[in-house]
Amino acid sequence: MPGLTRHSVKKALLIGVQYWSTLKQIDPSWELKGAHEDPKTLRNLLTEVYGYDDENIKILIDDHERQYTWPTRENILAAMHELVRDAQPGDHFVFSFSGHGSQVDNEDGTEDDGFDETLIPVDATFDPETRTFEGYIKDDEIRKILVDALPSGTRCVMIFDCCHSGTASDLPSVFADGFASPCSPLTTFGPRLPWTSSHKSSTDTDQISFQHTSAARADESSAQFGWMRGRHTRTRSNTMPLESPGPDVTSWSACMDSQITYGGRKGGFFIKAFNEALRSNPHQTHAELLQSVRRELAKCTAAHNMKTSNRGASGHISSEPATSPRAQLSSLRQTSYFHTPFAM
Repeated sequence: MPGLTRHSVKKALLIGVQYWSTLKQIDPSWELKGAHEDPKTLRNLLTEVYGYDDENIKILIDDHERQYTWPTRENILAAMHELVRDAQPGDHFVFSFSGHGSQVDNEDGTEDDGFDETLIPVDATFDPETRTFEGYIKDDEIRKILVDALPSGTRCVMIFDCCHSGTASDLPSVFADGFASPCSPLTTFGPRLPWTSSHKSSTDTDQISFQHTSAARADESSAQFGWMRGRHTRTRSNTMPLESPGPDVTSWSACMDSQITYGGRKGGFFIKAFNEALRSNPHQTHAELLQSVRRELAKCTAAHNMKTSNRGASGHISSEPATSPRAQLSSLRQTSYFHTPFAM
């Protein structure tokens, strides 16, 4: 009946894509063996620390037993709509994606770097000749579903553990500070996978290798390097003042738009860092949490480097140590919001 309200709810949609039945058939190294662990890690964090009920947490994974809904493009978009359907003031939402990310050419002039960021569902198709995808989910769609339709007084936290995910939700305000982790190798690929046949994607931590491009010698006035100096700006929409009506929306990403990220059999390095940072101290500001996540991410990377160096040189192990990607935080509101307490 009109006028009736309900108690506020906390809901989450957690996605992990392994690609064992799809991309692995093109190249075995494209399987992300630990991607199914990330939704479980976040589910435990939400139920044990932030008071979420299991019944309000939906997990999409491409499991062999098909006990879960598979993360196809259609299923992901439907679950995103369902997550925020009938949203009311006071509701909290969490969306996470662990899988492959890529980029496509931006066609409406709204991206400073000329690319839209994309998520790769399990049923996305790949053309080996052009090395491009079809059936991806673009950042514009994420923004439209999970941000633009939210009413004032709601909160949404988005978490992306995938390559090229810095602005995967198209939020306008990006945190810039002097506490950045060292940047990982920059990439210059457009609508294609963030690796080449000679530089494979990260699957097992024992098999991580890295991409090297000429981007490091690019003109430092480019938007790509503007990110590194903290001068990158968004042009899609204006930020909201801190006290203005509207939803509170933040996006946490494993790396910059121009970077790739890493993981292993136990899950993504970024999700592990995010989980550890919040379990150590769940009462941080957004800015403090970002710095904590970057420190934890550096620890994960250092531990991997130590593990591989102790093992010695091997044919499938990169001889160059991993460099921690620069985790990103963006918001719908002005930058002063980053100094408010984090909540999910």
